[in-house]
Amino acid sequence: MRIAVSGNDGFIAPHLLEMLGDDASEIPLEALDDPRLLDGALASCACLIHFNGHPPNSEIERNDPDAPRVMKDWARGILDAKKRHQGLHLILVGSLRVHPEYIDERFSGETTLSPRDATAEGQLWVEERALENATDDSPVSILRVSNVHGLPVGGGKGRGYLHSFAGQALTGWIGVPGDGQGMKEIIHVADVCSIIAEVAHSPPPTREALAMGNGWAMPISELAEAMASKMGADVQMWAPEKDELWGVVEVGYLKERIEYEPMVGMEEIIHEAMANASF
Repeated sequence: MRIAVSGNDGFIAPHLLEMLGDDASEIPLEALDDPRLLDGALASCACLIHFNGHPPNSEIERNDPDAPRVMKDWARGILDAKKRHQGLHLILVGSLRVHPEYIDERFSGETTLSPRDATAEGQLWVEERALENATDDSPVSILRVSNVHGLPVGGGKGRGYLHSFAGQALTGWIGVPGDGQGMKEIIHVADVCSIIAEVAHSPPPTREALAMGNGWAMPISELAEAMASKMGADVQMWAPEKDELWGVVEVGYLKERIEYEPMVGMEEIIHEAMANASF
C-alpha cells in the first residue's frame, strides 16, 4: 500500500519514511500550493499522513500570533485534496499540547481539548475541519503525542527531556522543573512510528482521535533520580517550569485499537540518552 507523508517535522517524519521504505511517498512542500502536483502525488496512495503539530517554517515560535494562520494556509491544500480523492485515509499527527492543563486528567482521544499556545490553536482548527469531512469511504484519524524520545535519523543530538537530563548530568547536576511531582509520559520515536503505520494499515470506520503513549508516566523527580544515579550526578529541585506539559496517557483504547505493545523500554530510552549525552 502506498502511503503519502507531508508536513515533515524534521524528527518523527524521517523515522517514519525510513520505516515505510518503498511504500512511502514524501509530498514536497511546494505541492501543497499546487493542486495538480498534489493530485499527482496522491494518485496511487490509499493513505496520507500529515504532520500537523507545528508551523511549516521552523523559525516561527509556537506562540507566534501568525502561527495559526500559517498552519491553516499550509493545511488547506491537504483538506481540499482529501475531498477530491475518495477513499483516501487522512491521518493528522499532532501534539498533546492542545490538552487542558489538568494534571490529574489522563490524555485520551475523548478528552475535550483546549489550545495551550498559538500553534495548538492552528492544529485544532485543521483537525476540526478534517473531522467534519470524514466519511465511511474517506476516514480521518487524529493522532496526538507528547514527550517523544530518540535520536534523529542520521545521528546527532537526541530529542526528549531525558536527553536533556543526561546532558546536564555531565556537569554534575540535573535541574528538575517545579516540585518534581509533575507526571511525564515517555514514548520512543520508534514506537510512535509503529503506531502511525499500524493505524495507516487499519483505518477506522469513519473518524477517530487517539493519544499516543505507553502508560509509563512517572514523577519527573523519579526520572531525574534514575538518570542521576547512573551518571553520578546530583538532583536540584525547582528549576523553571517554562511551559511544561504534565500528564498521563490513557493507553487502553490504543492497545485495543491496534493491539499495541511498546518495542523500546524505559531502560533502553535511558541508556540511549546516556550514550548520546556528549552531543
